[in-house]
Amino acid sequence: MKNLTLVFLLLFSTNCFSQETITSVQAKDFLGKVVCVKGKVASFKTASEGQTINYINIDKAYPDNIFNVIITNSQLEKLKIKVEDLKDKIIYVKGTINTYNKDPKQTPQIFNPTSIEIKKE
Repeated sequence: MKNLTLVFLLLFSTNCFSQETITSVQAKDFLGKVVCVKGKVASFKTASEGQTINYINIDKAYPDNIFNVIITNSQLEKLKIKVEDLKDKIIYVKGTINTYNKDPKQTPQIFNPTSIEIKKE
């Protein structure tokens, strides 16, 4: 069973590593592209009651954030992730880099990433 788990983790992690991995600072240069962003979770805001959107700030906390992961409750369930467990962890987030209302002055973000992987220490 241990070997099966190891094989699964290796296969799962190559999904993100096979893409171009960038830092949160580089994200603004990859608008509209599918990439894997590596960074440390600096802060987060979970969806309040009646809402479904969660915010994860990478490398710097709000309001100085330089990169956001915006993820719905249903996507978190699908990825089997709890936002609270990500604080201060290095993560790899795969998805398409965008900005709010396609405004290049806005903070780069990934909305509903296809994967989030936590770096094992």
